[in-house]
Amino acid sequence: MITAIILVLAGLYCLARGVMDLRAKRWIWGALGLVSGIAIMAAPIPTQVQVTAPAGGGTAR
Repeated sequence: MITAIILVLAGLYCLARGVMDLRAKRWIWGALGLVSGIAIMAAPIPTQVQVTAPAGGGTAR
């Protein structure tokens, strides 16, 4: 859970920094900031989900 929050914050920072760089006419840094922000936000977040199925001790009808 904390990993997801950190990744979202890093992605938002990269996006905001990219926009600020584009507004200051630093085209390469702005593009790199936007691309890295999108890449961070689009990265899959690993989760651990445990599913417990009931035991099949009954008879099927």
